[in-house]
Amino acid sequence: MDSKTTTNSLPEVLFDGMAIPPFPPLRVSVRQRFEDIRGLCTRPDDVIITTYLKSGSHWVWEIICMLLQGTTSFVKEGKGSQFLEALDDLNLINKMTSPRTLNTHLPYRWLPRKHLENDGKIVHVVRNPKDVAVSMFFHFKETGEFVGSEMLDFDDRVNGMLSNAPNQPYGGWFTYEKDFMKRSKSNIHFVHFERLKRYPLEEIKRLADFLRVSYSDQLIFHIAEKCNFTSLKEADDTTKDTTMCKKNVHGPNSKSIFLDGTIENWKEYFTVSQSERFDDYFCEQMQGCDFKIEFE
Repeated sequence: MDSKTTTNSLPEVLFDGMAIPPFPPLRVSVRQRFEDIRGLCTRPDDVIITTYLKSGSHWVWEIICMLLQGTTSFVKEGKGSQFLEALDDLNLINKMTSPRTLNTHLPYRWLPRKHLENDGKIVHVVRNPKDVAVSMFFHFKETGEFVGSEMLDFDDRVNGMLSNAPNQPYGGWFTYEKDFMKRSKSNIHFVHFERLKRYPLEEIKRLADFLRVSYSDQLIFHIAEKCNFTSLKEADDTTKDTTMCKKNVHGPNSKSIFLDGTIENWKEYFTVSQSERFDDYFCEQMQGCDFKIEFE
């Protein structure tokens, strides 16, 4: 196996119409892990973060942990310690103290059944899919999470996003997001990556209100400062224990998961033709969805 990453040279796992990075538990039995997640015994104060790939789950996880703790201290273990599909032993979740900030890229239909039935809190992060395409392109080249992805050019990544073919990463952005939009309920809080980047104080306050935690303006300000991408990168390099994440997710030599968090970065990579094709497909797929994406 290539030392660059634990998943490089391993085929992605195919299940339920999705292609999923070959995390060790999924290579053993993807169906069993998915069923175990669906049957997870959640607690009333659990928060589950759901995101499509490369949409800001690490960023929002840090913010939520600080809000729940009422502090600006980083959690040493990091998001990977509660990443449901990649944990070596899902039973570790049961030993964690409350409140737990669980996270997953799985689609709505595979979320813990008890959490859904009890209207447990879900924070769903959505990002402009053009920026998702750019971030996925570079992430897959770096990690090799999908076989052959390091050999693809950017047009291949765009074509993949605009494909209805089965076995797209986690089922594809459009299918994934439309499913969450249909389930919009009071227990699901939508965080828009672009708004959080532009208006961090306002959006962190909205998130705190949804979580029903007490806060001061000073705490919100300091959380926003602590969770800018420069600080997150530094913490990832110096404070966070990334052992589990490097072992099971991104590989031992992987770089920080935090890039620059730039919005509208797609403009540097999309050609006019690619952007127009993307816009046409977006309008076709999202017709009738009462949902706004900030492309500009």
